[in-house]
Amino acid sequence: MTSAILVVSDAAPGICEASGSLPWKEADAVGIEGHSLWRPCPENCPIRMHLPGESCEFTCVNGSLGSCTDMAMNVADVAKGICRSCEISGCQVCSPEDRCNECAVGFYLSKDGKACHSKYAFFAPCVYAILGVFLLTMASWYLWLRKQPIVNLRVLKRAVIRRHHMNLRDHTTQQHPWYPLSTNLCRARADGHIVGGRALLMFFSFQAFVISWTVFAACSWLMCAWVSKAPLLSEGKVSGVKEDIFSICNATLNELGGERQSTKVGKLAYTLALYFFTTLATFFYAVSQSRRRVRLDTDEATMKDFAVMLKGFPCETGSQVEQQRLSFVRKTTGCHPIGVSICWAYNAKEVTELIARETWLWGKVRDSCGDVRQANMPLQHNERRCGLMRSFFLFLTHLIAPPTQPEDADLGKARRHEERAVSAAANAQSTSFMYVVFRSETERDHAKRVFSCESEIPLYRGLAVQYEREGSGSEPENVPWQNFSNDAQGMRYRALTSVCAIAGAILLWGLLFYFPFAMYEAWSYSALGEPTDFTSETTFSMLVVAGNQILYLLCEKASQFIGFRFASQQLTAYIGLYTMALLSNLAIDLAILFYTTRIAMENVGLDVTRAAFLLGNDEMICFPVRARMGARLMSYNFPACFLLPFLCEALFTVIVPYHIYKKVVGTQPISQRAADAFLLPPLFEMGRYADVVLNMTQATISLCFSAGYVLPTLVGMFIGHTLVYAWDHYRVLRHVRKFRFTSFRTEKAAQRMLALPGASLLASAMLQLFQVGAVTPSTEAVAAIVMIGAAIAHIALHLLVLQYVVPWVGATEHTAATQTYEQVAKMNPGNWFNMNPIHCLRSRYVHQHDPPCIFYQIGKEHLLEPNAKLGLFYSAPEWKNEAPSTYLELARLARRSLARGTLVADSGMLPQGARDEELQREQICAVPEEAVEDGSMAEAHRTGPQGQSAGSKAVEKPRKSVVTFASDEHDADQD
Repeated sequence: MTSAILVVSDAAPGICEASGSLPWKEADAVGIEGHSLWRPCPENCPIRMHLPGESCEFTCVNGSLGSCTDMAMNVADVAKGICRSCEISGCQVCSPEDRCNECAVGFYLSKDGKACHSKYAFFAPCVYAILGVFLLTMASWYLWLRKQPIVNLRVLKRAVIRRHHMNLRDHTTQQHPWYPLSTNLCRARADGHIVGGRALLMFFSFQAFVISWTVFAACSWLMCAWVSKAPLLSEGKVSGVKEDIFSICNATLNELGGERQSTKVGKLAYTLALYFFTTLATFFYAVSQSRRRVRLDTDEATMKDFAVMLKGFPCETGSQVEQQRLSFVRKTTGCHPIGVSICWAYNAKEVTELIARETWLWGKVRDSCGDVRQANMPLQHNERRCGLMRSFFLFLTHLIAPPTQPEDADLGKARRHEERAVSAAANAQSTSFMYVVFRSETERDHAKRVFSCESEIPLYRGLAVQYEREGSGSEPENVPWQNFSNDAQGMRYRALTSVCAIAGAILLWGLLFYFPFAMYEAWSYSALGEPTDFTSETTFSMLVVAGNQILYLLCEKASQFIGFRFASQQLTAYIGLYTMALLSNLAIDLAILFYTTRIAMENVGLDVTRAAFLLGNDEMICFPVRARMGARLMSYNFPACFLLPFLCEALFTVIVPYHIYKKVVGTQPISQRAADAFLLPPLFEMGRYADVVLNMTQATISLCFSAGYVLPTLVGMFIGHTLVYAWDHYRVLRHVRKFRFTSFRTEKAAQRMLALPGASLLASAMLQLFQVGAVTPSTEAVAAIVMIGAAIAHIALHLLVLQYVVPWVGATEHTAATQTYEQVAKMNPGNWFNMNPIHCLRSRYVHQHDPPCIFYQIGKEHLLEPNAKLGLFYSAPEWKNEAPSTYLELARLARRSLARGTLVADSGMLPQGARDEELQREQICAVPEEAVEDGSMAEAHRTGPQGQSAGSKAVEKPRKSVVTFASDEHDADQD
């Protein structure tokens, strides 16, 4: 064995050169794919130096001044035994004496050369100061608002109860109680009733399917790690957090080892197995949902089961249009329909105002209390003499809820309103669409066959009238009546405009926020070697959350702007636009993650290229990059995508606004109409489909990177989506406006979107095939084309199977429901007649019906009058106004599920604050019935012609007031 000779080169002072063979230690000669940890040098190396331009190759220097020849790391650190860059933050060019010669862009050098100061150091404190002042102001205003006396209690009570009446309630009983929180929204009840309609049941079943898929993916990953004995649970977790080239290379060599190939094979086998399972499970789910839809349609009849939409009628006007078309349908089908509801072309804004005034006047005549006398309401007496802060807080309050005048009680304006209503009703032109309502589903099916026959097409005034399939799958609550005058060409133009607008918004958001953030991150990595602090990652998460919320609003407005004639089309367009926007957003986010990770790797000495990453030809570079990307993608997924957006949605769109508006309504002298508008419950939307599918896709993308971050990603997804499911369950039962969705179109769109996770899995499997050497593309372009082509092929096959195979396999016989229209109409306040605004105006002002068809508004069911001749059978029952305590409901549910009576014995175990809140709720809601409303909510306790109470008449009525207040308060208001 020869000895090593240390020779100092003149060209490169201090670099070791080898002479003869060297006595290696086994640990010093670990070789991976041609790379060695150290070049031949003495065993006891004083200073280690990374070779510039190499991945993980090092040499040994003697540690003298200037011996570290790598200009990026030219400081010899004897204590650490490495060549490093100077530890001065922001320094670009260091001297061998561990001083800074030149600072990076955005920094300036101190006089002593020992520090680089940021030119933008003032920016972060200013942003934090502004944010702190804003939060402090809002907190102070909220505390001030809580201390204000309640001066508008009566209006607040009405607004709260009106909101409760607009929530989803059980209409199958006489009191319309709340659905219990223990209601299973994934299946129909034992009596066949489906909460919120079949589409809602499909919606929650879809979420349950995704959660089940997450559980299976996580459990099978654990099983794969146990069976293969490969380090699938830990691979990359060390390399992904190291920051310097020495620790990264050491960790990489230790993690690669001899089990690397088994890890690759194990992950590839898991990815392929999960791909086939996901694909088959998706098709099985689609088939089961298709069969389930038919079964549910048989078990429960709704309004759509009695109506058929016809198209092909000419544009007409006049008072006999309804009668002529009804006679045509009777003659053609041989049936006697309940009636027809024509889709009219009208000025939506004008008719909306007329309907609002009409409802107010109708309630004014029927209710005893009339308008809200704001004069009796205590005002803020010290507003003029208040201090500066109080004035500012009042200004903020008035911005949210400006003081309004008392409700308009001048009935002299009724004549002008009647003239406008008569003109709007008489001059409205019919469109080619019309709904025909039959007495039974059997008659409806017969009419559908008649108007679907291609050999004998019925003619109306020389025009062919046919069955319109698109419009026959919606409930009357979900029909946008104002959009039937929109032509197809105009809708295509608005659809194209909406897509371009959303794409422009994404581009603008990227240029104004994402691009500056990416540049800032790249500058931070280049100048500092790492992100500035935790704030940058938090900022990126907030950008993701804010971007998703903005996209949600834009897509909702865009789907409404297109002007679809049917609500199912609008919902499907919304889901499609939202998915497209989220995919674009995801692509930008991943590009930023890869770009900043690449900058970070190159900053420490690893030359990262897309070819090296895709082809996997340099494991010493690919492994740490995949580890870093896996770590950053996991933090991006959870909590930035899997949790934070949904928490923000719950807090800032439902809980916080409702709480603050209650305080504002109670402490400010505002009108009943404004209070009702403030506390209006939000609409329920189906955008969660896109969120769930995109999160599922992001979880599968993690398989492209280090295996150690796959399980944490799946666990984070399970936690996030379990909370999402619970929140959606709660908000549907307690916080959204009443709805009934029965169309299967949204579920079909969601099943098509499930092609994205499968495509992601297949692309990931192709990438792993490159890494194990089973497939060897020649260039990075070929590798990218193969991966993208595999994903596109999967999507195409998925859509073809859903289009042709699933309907054939999932076909099942439909049985007509046994309920009649009258039975269903007695339980459902909304029908095809009273939700058509022009039909309601024509009923009163053109046809002079008595009682007329009153336009139905959610929460004002008591204004509806039954009239069998018009197909109106609903009579408002006595409502149960007590708002249930969420705490008590959850406690009782836990007690029943755990079969223990000691968990929550009764409300006496509540904390004092919760008991006080429950007592206050009982004082507001659980009070004797009495009619005190502003012309829009109460009906009983009328005043007779002689000014006496007509209590006896109210008792004779089969329905009672839906709003109740304390009688002593009513008496006080009369004084």
